[in-house]
Amino acid sequence: MLAPKILPWVARKAGISECDALDAWQHAVAEAAVAAGARSGASFDGLALERFITLAHARATDRAVQARRPAPGASRLRQRPFAQLCAG
Repeated sequence: MLAPKILPWVARKAGISECDALDAWQHAVAEAAVAAGARSGASFDGLALERFITLAHARATDRAVQARRPAPGASRLRQRPFAQLCAG
């Protein structure tokens, strides 16, 4: 099945790359095919689009959580006294 024309728009709105959105679409199509029992029909199309939106939102949320995590060495900096940090 071809990717939907709204894929780039959804990617921009979710804050993910088009490559991530395409990957989410492919996963959504596979999951919708299993749920609907076929790769055609209105129920399949609706399930695929709904699942795609859900996966795109989940990837955007994952990316936001990763952006909030401190750098690996940042926790060690917080443990040192301020004088040691400034001493160089």
